[in-house]
Amino acid sequence: MKKISLFLSFAFAALFCNAQEVENAAVVKRDDPLKDYLRPSLTVIYVDRGESLSGQLIEQMKANGLSGKFNDNSIEHSLLSVKGPITETELAGHLEKEVTGDIVRRWFPYDSEKKEYSTAVIEERGMYNATDADVIAAKASARKDDLLKTAGLQLIDRSYIVVYDFYDTKRLSDENSHGYETSCNVYLYKLDWNPEVEALFYEQWENPDAIDQLRFPVKHIASIVKKSHLTPVKVTQSNTKDFLTLSEEKLFEAFTKEIEKTADVYLTQANEDFKVKAPIFAVSPIRAKIGRKEGLTVDQRYFAYEIELDEQGERVTKRKGVVRATSSIVKNDTVATGNGGTSKFYQVHGRKLQEGMLLQQKPDFGISISALGGSDVTVLGEFSVGMWLGKYIPSLQNLKVPYGTKIYLKYSLPLSSMEIDGDKLIDENDKEMTWSLVGVGISKDFYFARILSVTPYVGFSSLLVPEDYKESAEAIGKATSGFEAGLNLTIAVLHNVQLTGNAGYNGVKANWYSSEIVYGGGLRIQF
Repeated sequence: MKKISLFLSFAFAALFCNAQEVENAAVVKRDDPLKDYLRPSLTVIYVDRGESLSGQLIEQMKANGLSGKFNDNSIEHSLLSVKGPITETELAGHLEKEVTGDIVRRWFPYDSEKKEYSTAVIEERGMYNATDADVIAAKASARKDDLLKTAGLQLIDRSYIVVYDFYDTKRLSDENSHGYETSCNVYLYKLDWNPEVEALFYEQWENPDAIDQLRFPVKHIASIVKKSHLTPVKVTQSNTKDFLTLSEEKLFEAFTKEIEKTADVYLTQANEDFKVKAPIFAVSPIRAKIGRKEGLTVDQRYFAYEIELDEQGERVTKRKGVVRATSSIVKNDTVATGNGGTSKFYQVHGRKLQEGMLLQQKPDFGISISALGGSDVTVLGEFSVGMWLGKYIPSLQNLKVPYGTKIYLKYSLPLSSMEIDGDKLIDENDKEMTWSLVGVGISKDFYFARILSVTPYVGFSSLLVPEDYKESAEAIGKATSGFEAGLNLTIAVLHNVQLTGNAGYNGVKANWYSSEIVYGGGLRIQF
């Protein structure tokens, strides 16, 4: 079997997956579904340590642009020149000195004709941030559009700064593969647009130098910091040329997008303001007014909450289910009109959901790891096509990839010995022989009854033949790679933990073992 060209190893794959620790500054409550969602703005800053390849990395990340769920607060001077280690407090000082003033300018450009600062950006973003519900409420008000425009003032307090600090960025190359690797710390800050700062600025509304003269503070929200004994991010591909091979340019682009995607997952988990929220608009199927404007993608995960009153009469939330987005995603990246479309979701865990329940974004990595025992001992890794391959094969982003579709990689060690025409194979030490198998293919989850799913799969597997036996295997004339297919059944224990069983056919085992049937059971964990 050909080596799979685009290689994302199980240990790796995400920038900080099992390699980073998120430190939350507790400035915002970490998980508060009742907190109103307002579209956040983002400024991305890079620490420049003078490394040539990290400079290329920074330029590519700038070219990638921002996720659709953020307003773009990019500034011209996005590099911080730093030598040696830096603390979060020191970094905050750099931001307040070199960055925050430019962010305020993005919100309040100076109108030289009127000789005052302009609110045009705030009004525009207030209108764009509005949901259909906001528009309907505004229509009932005498102020109408003014109500939506002034709502943009609240968005200033959602001005965030992400700082990437890359080091040891390098190109990897050996006889089998090539790619890129980097180490990285990521820091999240928020512009502290408090009443005192706001009042001081408005007092100098007509002063064109006010932004340069005032200090605009930041709050530290969270840090994703690498631990020295753990693995940095690495994206590589095989030197074998086949249909999945990327050009060097696309491979490097995929490398940077992996950094961005994984940072977004961790920062969203750590910061309530990054979690998109919306009520369930309809059920059977589940629909909500979330779409391209909020950065919705296939298989993106949301929790569903019911809002209740506790004994003290306070509103509380209770999780009732978990849903994921289908490929039916509404293109709502325009100003709301009050009658916009909806995106469709499918339920993967929990009770029956009702209209009005609250959906809250809970991002994950689109990875599943399973361990199974039975006819073989198997470790299976599954990667969501919608969440992963769209980054590496850009044309997939324009297609409606079926939800729940995954690429799988697996390693199996058969528990039965090898046979040829009914005779067991014996090695030079008179021991029964067995060789392990690797497999790659595609699978598709189908959910029903909210806790059950079936996953048919089809692919190819290959024997990992020891070097000493390759010529012997070829002389026997038995194929060492072949077709496989089967079915997995899962029962949810938790929203991300499932009991799983497997039954299928393996063409390689049909040649080398007493039975071509594979079966087993175990545990699958999603993260």
